[in-house]
Formats: sequence, structure tokens, C-alpha cells
Amino acid sequence: MKIKPMKFKNIVLFLLIPSVLLFHSSAKADRGLRCQGRLVTIGDTKAEVLEMCGKPDQVKQWEEGHDRNFSQIYDYEKERYIAPKLIEGPILMERWTYDMGSNKFIRYLYFQNGELIKIETGEKGSH
Repeated sequence: MKIKPMKFKNIVLFLLIPSVLLFHSSAKADRGLRCQGRLVTIGDTKAEVLEMCGKPDQVKQWEEGHDRNFSQIYDYEKERYIAPKLIEGPILMERWTYDMGSNKFIRYLYFQNGELIKIETGEKGSH
């Protein structure tokens, strides 16, 4: 039985689309992180995270939006923009890195003006 070229294209697309969606969904930001048996979640403050997870292995700081006002905020937990909210710049951004060891993945915690807005998983740890 010979497959017509057009049908073959449809089959390939039919198989390709779910695999792309599956891969895309696995790249989402994490919603929480366990530290010493306690759960760190989006919305926690730097002080709360520090208390639960201890000192990060690395801290990177930068500012965004110098002398500007922002009217949209991205909700990393729901992965969409939320209702407009006025934030006067500059906004202090921080990325805390936690290397959980060679058997676990590195975790990146992003803070905006001291509030946890995003948690990402990186590559395998080194120590």
C-alpha cells in the first residue's frame, strides 16, 4: 500500500504537534521549591526564602525601568499578564542560584522588588 504525499504530511503534523506541545509544557517555570522540608512559593519575600533555604550560592542583581512607570505585570505562576498595576521604576531584580548538589538540579529564584516572581530549574548541580 502506497501512502499519498499529502496524507503523509498530515500524519507527520499530527504526530509532531503533540510532541512540540509536550516539550513546551516541560519548559515552564516551577511553582514551588522544597527547602529543608518547607515549601517556597511564588509571592514569598526574600526574607522568607532566606529563612527556609539559607544563603544562596550566587546572587545577581540588576535594575529595570529607570525613570519609567510600568502598567503590566507578568504573573509567572499563572503564566500570563494580569490586570495593569502601576510600578514606579527603577525595579530591583535579583536572581538567586541554589546548587542543590550533583544529584539534583540547580534552582534559579527570581525576585522583583523583594518578592519571588519566578522559579526555574537549571542543569545538574556541581557539588
